[in-house]
Amino acid sequence: MRSRLKTALRSLALALLCMGLAACSISNAPASEFSSSNSSTTSNSAYNRSSGTAAEQLLDEVVFPRDKVVDVKITMDEDDFQDMLDNASAEEYKPASVNYNGQKIDNIGIRTKGNLTLRSVVQMADSDRYSFKLSFNEYVNQTLAGLEKINLNNNYSDASYMREYLAYELAETMGLPTPKYSFVNIYINGELWGFYLAVEQIGTSYLERHFDNAYGALYKGVMTGSGSDLLWLDDNPESYTGLELKSNSHNGNVLIDMLDELNHGSDYESVLFVEEALKYIALNVVTNNTDSYIGGNKQNYYLYEVDGIFSILPWDYNMAFGGLGGGMGIGRGEPGRNQRAEDTENSVPAAPVPEARQDTPIGDDTNQRAADAAQGPSGTSLLIDEPTQGTLAERPLVAKLLAVDAYKERYHSIIEEAIEGYLSEDRFSARVEQLNQMIATYVEQDPTAFYTYEEYQQGVTQLMSSNAKQVDNIAQQLAGTIPSSGDGSGSGGGMGGGTRGGMGGNMGARFNAGAAPDTPANINAPTDAAGEQGATPTEARQEAPDQQGAIPAQAAQEAPDQQGAIPVQAAQEAPDQQGAIPAQAGQEAPDLQEGAPAGGNQQFVPNGQMPQGEFQGGRRAPDGMGFGGPGGFGPQNSQQQGSSSEAITAGISLLVLLAASAFVLYFRRKRL
Repeated sequence: MRSRLKTALRSLALALLCMGLAACSISNAPASEFSSSNSSTTSNSAYNRSSGTAAEQLLDEVVFPRDKVVDVKITMDEDDFQDMLDNASAEEYKPASVNYNGQKIDNIGIRTKGNLTLRSVVQMADSDRYSFKLSFNEYVNQTLAGLEKINLNNNYSDASYMREYLAYELAETMGLPTPKYSFVNIYINGELWGFYLAVEQIGTSYLERHFDNAYGALYKGVMTGSGSDLLWLDDNPESYTGLELKSNSHNGNVLIDMLDELNHGSDYESVLFVEEALKYIALNVVTNNTDSYIGGNKQNYYLYEVDGIFSILPWDYNMAFGGLGGGMGIGRGEPGRNQRAEDTENSVPAAPVPEARQDTPIGDDTNQRAADAAQGPSGTSLLIDEPTQGTLAERPLVAKLLAVDAYKERYHSIIEEAIEGYLSEDRFSARVEQLNQMIATYVEQDPTAFYTYEEYQQGVTQLMSSNAKQVDNIAQQLAGTIPSSGDGSGSGGGMGGGTRGGMGGNMGARFNAGAAPDTPANINAPTDAAGEQGATPTEARQEAPDQQGAIPAQAAQEAPDQQGAIPVQAAQEAPDQQGAIPAQAGQEAPDLQEGAPAGGNQQFVPNGQMPQGEFQGGRRAPDGMGFGGPGGFGPQNSQQQGSSSEAITAGISLLVLLAASAFVLYFRRKRL
């Protein structure tokens, strides 16, 4: 009897030990935006979460097939849909159901999304073509093939519909961790709404697929706040408001350790996956994507940490292939539906282009001559060894890594592989034509298109010709026949007062749920003033006060780009208006591809030249700008580091372990 009691108590002690260890692992769980995916799914889930090649095959065949266009059929209350369109700036979730390529899921959330893109569409008098976010676990704990959210991007400012698709495809060939993506035809309440690009949300499924875990610290670089340039500020993580924490846990001082080493040390491989960082820089250079870390807004990238080493993740490429680097046409138009006519008098004007670069001493035109030579006939290329808008020193990820000869040599090899491979004229043109054959009919039938079908055809041709010029220019820089760097002041460029509009002049009229679209009308307007410079879906759910221009003392203060600046709005984003959500679904953390709602904050963006060959005209917007009036960034709630629930879980775990240890010690003494 006594031996049985001892055996039972030993078993109890062992069970307590196992419970304590399990509780410890739970307290180390990933971000709240991922936490709901760890629970069992309900009957509404199309698939349960799985791992390995089977899960990826499911994504590739059902959710993101690349060889065809799939239908995404959304059903929701028509009043809710109209309210979502009428109040798009609020980015408030509405309940809906979706049939995603044959997979039916009820009780999902849908909302508008975007940053400058959203604000531009808000002010268009005749368009409601917003980007959308589908949140499968917004109200019920469920996923679609393991995905909690999918973004439906409206291809704003891209007449070819292909820029983001091609950039992500190139990223894949380079070996970068890339989200899934595919073309989709969206239906709302049985009516064709538009032809979009679906992009996977960076979340648990993405991280587990690329890193075999989802427990690391995840940050996103945003254009509001300080620190997205990765310059050293101080040793307080809360000072880096431009690096938004997207995970519940920051894993100690890993971010500060990385920034310290990057800015003050030389052992970069101890804190960075250097190969991946070089590929990320190269991707943005060869696609001339300045709406990224290298650009004036220093945004649209993620940092993910595993065991103290950070990877940089590519994100948001609708401005790739010179979509932003060449600037916008600025024209005058009619006020949008949410702006009074008299307000146009106070709309943001196009900034004049200064006679000389303000970041170069008078009489010293070294960098300007180098940039002019690098640009060549197309006027769109970057200096490959100095690709930054702003001084090179203000982008330590570029400056520090390229200062190491071995890294610079590898970087050049990566660029060479890209321009001789995927981007080579024959191969790239063949791929563009292949996509054209797949999507042209859908583009032609798109009822809410930003461009006419003729402009789409011109855009496809221009995309191929511009890439050919860019590749030739980069090849000359690699060969040393033209400069690849200058005096350290960067490549300049950015958004500017170009003369030919980037936005097409024929957009589908406002489209009410359940009704046929109105007849499109040709309307001249400013080219994507928001679109090409900042019309990117940035996801700052709680944007920080604008610290742009408050760069640390050791670096030059960043002003609007040295060739003039155009202030555009960047409103502080309010927290999600989700209402009451079942606890088991998990509280959504700041979404990863979201922007601030339209509203009265002002952001400065760099000026530059309009890419040759852009289309005349565009959409009407007040004073040529698709933004609202000036304003200032409001206060931001500081990012929480950890949570009370984690502390409680950790405390319970410690008590359980102590109790188990007491049992073990007690019985050992009895035996003695």
